[in-house]
Amino acid sequence: MNNDHSFQQNTKALVLYKEQQAKVSVVEMYAQMILDEMEFKQKVKQLRSEIDASLDSGDKALFMKLTDEYKQLLR
Repeated sequence: MNNDHSFQQNTKALVLYKEQQAKVSVVEMYAQMILDEMEFKQKVKQLRSEIDASLDSGDKALFMKLTDEYKQLLR
């Protein structure tokens, strides 16, 4: 009888552990999505700034390179 009780306790503990791990995985995934979005927005902002600077300086080659990067990023 004692073994049955111990088995039930171990089973409950395992189920609780797996539920907690699933919750942690979702939180980690959500955090990574937020970081990825922040990185994307920063890259877009940086490219726009560099594109503007290339227009101001009249650097056509740099402008073409940066706008190609920008288009690729937005795909």
